[in-house]
Amino acid sequence: MTGSTSYEISILNSDSEHYLYGFATPSGNFKIVEHSLIETRDERKVYNLGFGDFNAETGQVIDDEVFNRGDGRIILNTVLSTIPLFFDQNPSDALIVQGSDSRDDFPDKCRLTCRKSCTERCKKQHQRIRIYCKFLDKNFNSLVKTYIFFGLSESKTLDFEQYIPGKEYKSVLIYKKK
Repeated sequence: MTGSTSYEISILNSDSEHYLYGFATPSGNFKIVEHSLIETRDERKVYNLGFGDFNAETGQVIDDEVFNRGDGRIILNTVLSTIPLFFDQNPSDALIVQGSDSRDDFPDKCRLTCRKSCTERCKKQHQRIRIYCKFLDKNFNSLVKTYIFFGLSESKTLDFEQYIPGKEYKSVLIYKKK
């Protein structure tokens, strides 16, 4: 589920509720990709795909900052490369992808330091899920051979629908085809 270039990942932890992958970038930063159990839906475990910089001093994953070091495409490919690994170990489970910038409190936090001068709608909100969806839209025909995708839109109902390329979603739910 990746492009041609990605960083080498290491599996740091693997148990039934938590899968942790790590990789280093040439700039010396250590990144973490985390698949953590969040709920059971339709008798399947649903895991959240989390990602961020690892702060060695605090042991925390920083998932709400953007560090533009010119390797965004490689990092995206590396994060996405963990999805087939996850489904190799959990073929009956699901993975949800959503951005930390999709949280309800994101616009208020963003406005504190943002230079875009947004008024009602924060232009940076949902930026990360748009990047994932853009990748999915571009590669949809090949990916649907292996995976089933559902999207959650901004509507008031919290029902996932069959993923439609080009439509805006707040999160994407992925199942592996049997």
